[in-house]
Amino acid sequence: MKSLTQIPRKIERVKSPLQEVGLQLAKIGSSGSFATRLAVAAENLHLEVQGVGRIRFPITPSTARRLCAVARPARHGFKDETRLDPRVRDTWEIAKSRVSIDQSRWLNTLSPELDRICRGLGLPQGNRLKAEFHNLLVYAPGQFFAPHQDSEKTDDMIGTLVVSLPSRFTGGAMSIEHHGAKMRVGGSDKNLTFIAFYADCHHEVDPIKQGYRIVLTYNLVLENNAAGAMAPTASINRLTDAVREFFATSAQARWCGDQSTRSPPDRLVYLLDHEYTQRGLQWNRLKNSDAQRGASLREVARKLDCEIFLALADVHETWSCEDENSAYSDYGQRNCGDDEDRDADELEGGASPDGPVDPELTELIDSDVELRHGLGAGGQWEAVAARVDSAELCYTRPSVDLEPFESEHEGYTGNAGNTVEHWYHRAAVVLWPRERTFVIRAKASPRCGIGEVTKALRARNPAAANGMAQRLVPFWANAARRTDKPSLFDATLKVAAKLSDPSVAAALLRPFRLTALNPKAAPRLADLLDSYGFEWCRALLQTWGSEENPEPPQTRLEWMDSALPVLCRALCASDSSAGRDLAGWILSEQWAWLLERSRQIREHVSAKDVTREMVSLCRPILRIIESARPTPQPDLVNRVTAFLTADGAELPIQVPIGLLRNAKEHYAPTTRKTWRLVPVHTHCLQIVTARVHEPTRASTDWSIRTLIRCSCGLCKTLTQFLRASDQVRCEWKLAKDNRAHVHRAIDAYDLPVTHTTRRTGSPFTLVLAKTAALFERDAAERQRWQEELQWLKKTTADF
Repeated sequence: MKSLTQIPRKIERVKSPLQEVGLQLAKIGSSGSFATRLAVAAENLHLEVQGVGRIRFPITPSTARRLCAVARPARHGFKDETRLDPRVRDTWEIAKSRVSIDQSRWLNTLSPELDRICRGLGLPQGNRLKAEFHNLLVYAPGQFFAPHQDSEKTDDMIGTLVVSLPSRFTGGAMSIEHHGAKMRVGGSDKNLTFIAFYADCHHEVDPIKQGYRIVLTYNLVLENNAAGAMAPTASINRLTDAVREFFATSAQARWCGDQSTRSPPDRLVYLLDHEYTQRGLQWNRLKNSDAQRGASLREVARKLDCEIFLALADVHETWSCEDENSAYSDYGQRNCGDDEDRDADELEGGASPDGPVDPELTELIDSDVELRHGLGAGGQWEAVAARVDSAELCYTRPSVDLEPFESEHEGYTGNAGNTVEHWYHRAAVVLWPRERTFVIRAKASPRCGIGEVTKALRARNPAAANGMAQRLVPFWANAARRTDKPSLFDATLKVAAKLSDPSVAAALLRPFRLTALNPKAAPRLADLLDSYGFEWCRALLQTWGSEENPEPPQTRLEWMDSALPVLCRALCASDSSAGRDLAGWILSEQWAWLLERSRQIREHVSAKDVTREMVSLCRPILRIIESARPTPQPDLVNRVTAFLTADGAELPIQVPIGLLRNAKEHYAPTTRKTWRLVPVHTHCLQIVTARVHEPTRASTDWSIRTLIRCSCGLCKTLTQFLRASDQVRCEWKLAKDNRAHVHRAIDAYDLPVTHTTRRTGSPFTLVLAKTAALFERDAAERQRWQEELQWLKKTTADF
């Protein structure tokens, strides 16, 4: 999708129902802010610190130094760790266990101020905040805290309260920022300065220039949660009308000239303004404007009979940008929000004037949003893997106004542009008409969707089952391919066999692969055969094995070894001849695939690896022979035998020998003898006997008989050198590209030849020299053939 959504910045120009929804939501909001500050008298704060005594206001430099003497360096959070890094946080910390506060007097001041903070932060009426003391901090000259976000230490924590104690200092201003808005707060030498802000706000403390800054920090938690107040009735009605029209209007075309028919969107996904953790995202803990908009959307959902829930979402955006010698001097260098390797200058209050700066974003190229977790009606979190279409998405705060948790810059590379990737964690309200619940949940979880169809079949309601199955078809291919769990395939097989519509059954099964038909699921194919017949099943299997559903060759080979015999037995066990016919057709298709695979190996695999790759076909070929007996394929075993006993260099003799060894090791003598493997055994015995009786290589014979497939002039000359029994060394003047070609040929065939370049003259000289490894390999190979011959003679009666 090309745009996250198209809600205009100038809201008077509305062009679509989606934009109208965004417009109406933007008009709803609380009067609160992301942060609030208060000046409070200090007479009710009686404070003592262990090792220092009573703290009197304003705090003098002498008292501040005594506080530093009993403090320890403060740590900071990094993901799931707690670290000590003065490049990030340089301040002194005194644990709350060493601090005593006269609570009876202090609460006389703190309680009414917490009520003011509630209103200042825009919390819903009826909410009450509790301030839980965390620690005491002392900032000495030069100390600071780099930009960061506070972690939500408990489920009901929503923010932080910083109480700056009266003292004289310069510098050390605290900055709180959210969505581009910024509040900057200093201190006072007469009053307490209260600074309260939501936990997702980025904030920092500038370096102290002179004096000391001393603060108490509190976690702000909701003591009694109240749902957000709804907007006025008129606003709710306008929002309801906009959402109703949104769900009734077909989505706009993706691009100019797109004439395809698009249905109305299934969901409305509204991205909230604030950030939330999974444990902090609850209806009664929404912050500021999110609370009122969330409550208003819940009322809209009630009026329109919609499902509604909260969700966490991952947002990924790609932007074009101006390349102004940005922070990303190396192509592809990643700059994460938690990067522990940032420069000290950057960490001490931002980048230096001559240092790196973020590239200027110019245009949104692409964006992607995926829901990760959803909060169900019962208050339980459910895993949700659902991609959000641009036609479903709106927001009142674009992601680009937020701080990404990760960024990546890609400079100009060839014809590619200069781009920046941004990743964000966001929260969302998701709602949809209740009548579309089945489709919505099936898109997120195909296994749940097919499960609902199964329930309808068990309830003997075939009409409902067929109706739901039909509703799955438009999106089933994409949804099913995202799910690799065998349980989905098995459940779909069961459902498809019981549907009354063959085309719907085929559509549900088409996205899967042949290799999903494991031994457990194989008998289900017999059920499909009974329901829809031979031609339907053959067409389905052709789709499963086609290029539309590609899979690694090794996966197909493993499937043939483990599942093919079971599949054929299940089909042949049925009373109808169609089962045996289908089993025979499947075997013929798999044999054709094996022949094609052997051709690909010979033509495309490196020469030194050909034998190993061809031997990997032994077990599947044996499974073809094993499975063919009960099927109406009388000539299939003959075709396999002809392949295994063919003359020439097309098939390494190690393949039929490997097949015989597998048969001897894994099958009973009575079973083996029904497979007519005597011609294969005889062929192997003849070939190996001939090789063992070849004359032993003379000590003066340096010939190498390897057949090089390449027919170019260079390889013909190389072959002549290899075949020469009396030539050990060759000096060959060649240009660079030609030398590289010869190098590759020698390495590809693993030849016992060294190849070096003497870099004198023009062109340079390629020096080839045969090595003694030639004789060692020859002796080792003869020993192997002798062992194979002994085994073949010993097992003559076993086949």
